[in-house]
Amino acid sequence: MIPALIQREHVEAAIDEIDRIGIPLGRRSRKFFVLRNDKPYPPKYVISVAFRIATGKELSPEKFSGGAEANNLLRKLGFPITDCGSAVAELPRRAPESSQAPERHSRSIKHNERCAECKRSLETLLAKLYGSVDRNAKLEIPTTPDRLDGSLASDTLRLIYARLQQKRGHSSFVRCKNLPSCDFYVPNPGFIVEFDESQHFTALRELTLSFYPHDMGFGFDREKWMRLCDELQKRDDHPPFRDEQRAWFDALRDFAPYIANLMPTIRLRAGEFEWCSLNPENTADVETCRQVLGEWANFWKLDFRPSISERPKLARIAVDGAWGGSTTAARKLISEICDQWPRGLHVRCLSTPGAFLRFPWPASVRHQADNRYPAESAMRQMDEEARPHLKRLLSNGLRGRLAQHSDYLSIGIDTHKDLISTTANYISRDHAELVYVIDLRTEKIHFTGKSYPTSAQEKGLLRVTNLDSHFVDLGGETAMVLGCHDLTIFNPRSDATVSVPWRLETKEKFKQQAQQHAPKFVLHHPHTTVKRSTWRNAWIRLRENFPSIESYVGTGCYSFRDDGWAKRDPLDVVLRETKRGDAVDIVVSMAKPLA
Repeated sequence: MIPALIQREHVEAAIDEIDRIGIPLGRRSRKFFVLRNDKPYPPKYVISVAFRIATGKELSPEKFSGGAEANNLLRKLGFPITDCGSAVAELPRRAPESSQAPERHSRSIKHNERCAECKRSLETLLAKLYGSVDRNAKLEIPTTPDRLDGSLASDTLRLIYARLQQKRGHSSFVRCKNLPSCDFYVPNPGFIVEFDESQHFTALRELTLSFYPHDMGFGFDREKWMRLCDELQKRDDHPPFRDEQRAWFDALRDFAPYIANLMPTIRLRAGEFEWCSLNPENTADVETCRQVLGEWANFWKLDFRPSISERPKLARIAVDGAWGGSTTAARKLISEICDQWPRGLHVRCLSTPGAFLRFPWPASVRHQADNRYPAESAMRQMDEEARPHLKRLLSNGLRGRLAQHSDYLSIGIDTHKDLISTTANYISRDHAELVYVIDLRTEKIHFTGKSYPTSAQEKGLLRVTNLDSHFVDLGGETAMVLGCHDLTIFNPRSDATVSVPWRLETKEKFKQQAQQHAPKFVLHHPHTTVKRSTWRNAWIRLRENFPSIESYVGTGCYSFRDDGWAKRDPLDVVLRETKRGDAVDIVVSMAKPLA
């Protein structure tokens, strides 16, 4: 059922967003269209986006019906409905980068979460990427806690097993010695891929997920899976212990990396992505597969690209793909960067993308009446909650290893949220986007965060109001430290269009601070960057107005998944347009074959 919260302006804004970034695979309509200016759009997807614009949380398509329910709401709001045969224009489809539309597989059955063609296509795509794939593979993983002793996850799994036994009194739900088959197993580099249909999203599955350690890496969005469990509330009582059994086996597959020394198990929500529309013989479609897997795969190839200078001052981690933000994956990546660091290279500062680490919104930080001017105590508490995640990242000698190659580390740390912060994404949920600069030699930590949110996120972002915190001393030379959208402060187009008083005041004060500090470096921490034009004008104006700046880097993820499948400029072009002076690029190509 559709909640009675959507108004006409929300639908208008949703259609505007669809015009900008298109419609994802799997959300196109096959029977009806809603029209605006004689242009057709899929009613269910329009309503899902409109609900997110109204509330900050997208309405799952499983929560309401298409056809009469969706169409009647849109008609009441003044939008005409037509059937597919009467459509007068093509849908604004999202598509992966390609100069020509790739050939697509034809399919004989209607696409849904049980689409057999999706699994067949994914199997072939995996084989294209990694050489071989085993479908319905059985791994030698024990199914009872007493046989898991000695694994890195044994204590957590014992707790999960006991809680499942206690929840409904079904104590004997394991009826096999070894784990049943998984959907796919890729032998090289060694990871499981699971297709989760709706019956996996149960209250008992949510229970098991709640005990997963936050600092362990998993190949899916744990918070999203818990939310889906809460929303869908599926149940299977045949046999009566079926939900316990399924939740336990899913947990064993999730912890397979810690039991059997595998890469993280990747979970894909069945029906969310039309794998059956991808052609394994098309290179763009194979790249699409790598991008989708790369968000949670947590394996990669590293490519150190030298600077124009023999003695570069800055280095940046540029992620080719999406990044999940787990502490485990971040530790692994920085450790491998240290292992492969070129001999003789030493830089002043290594910089990461925004949200390089992510952690849950702390219960200790209360919702603010006005996040644009939060209480100092709230920001202080958020800082205190974030620091332990940073310390875990650099623990057990990793800080010392990194200090051999860089004096400082600047790193983006966000609280979890469903969407990245773009002008098109409305985010009303409480969230924080923080940046830390660590002196790797002395362990001194400098804290700041985003001060200039997008207009679509300003009601939810815990804004940093201390503008002086954006300037930090790096061994006698000043750096300006920017959160993702903070660079827009220097965009001349923004100067010409902004009229909101607090924004005007922030821009003016920030520029005054920059004049006073005369920074030599700028460290920018965007979440994604896929086009040369995104930050170009702001960088040009920054160079013109602040001649003290010698070098800068803007680091982000080169990921169509987080940018609405917009057409991307070549990665080399994006890298060139987002740095100046002495800077080394460390390109992390997510989900690339390791061999």
